[in-house]
Amino acid sequence: MAKVKFCAVFGARPVSEQMRPYFEGADCVIAADGGLMNLRALGVEPDVCLGDYDSGPMPEGREGVIVLPRQKDDTDMHYAARRILAMGAKRAVLLGGMGGRLDHTLANLATLVYLTEHGVDAILADERCEARVLLRGEHSVPPREGWYLSLFPVGGSARVTLRDVFYELQSETLTASFPLGVSNEFSDKNASITVEEGALYLLICKKEPERF
Repeated sequence: MAKVKFCAVFGARPVSEQMRPYFEGADCVIAADGGLMNLRALGVEPDVCLGDYDSGPMPEGREGVIVLPRQKDDTDMHYAARRILAMGAKRAVLLGGMGGRLDHTLANLATLVYLTEHGVDAILADERCEARVLLRGEHSVPPREGWYLSLFPVGGSARVTLRDVFYELQSETLTASFPLGVSNEFSDKNASITVEEGALYLLICKKEPERF
């Protein structure tokens, strides 16, 4: 395989056709366990299949299938992340990894931190939410109509300055025990986020339709 720049990983949660823009142009597509069924529903054949196959059938008649033991430290998605680093990819999208069991979602958020800390521009997404990890430094997020912006600390706490949104923060410490950063509103400008200490989860979540 040629040098990989952008890798897409599919987990077992359903991935709809509307998610195709997230993985178009990927140099390598990885099916993590039941992610193979998602890919086949979309008419996409993976470059790599791996997993312990407790959430989907083991692929038959394929070469290079990586069968993992069920008793292991890595989740299937985290093992895929290790493959991403080994291939030298600098961009990754993780799909089919949110919205099911909460422990699986939290595990995939931990994998998102792992990839980001190792220099990969990574995103975990489903139809209603995108998650990124912001390390120390300045970040700019384009406005998105009909979506919320939320910030949560990775670990115990993080200090952040947040500008050009409805609720601004000036060198504020976000802690794991108080959700101060939830459900912010975009303005018509790029949101300016400066992570002064620690790291943050950036969640961009679609607003629910109004009910009257």
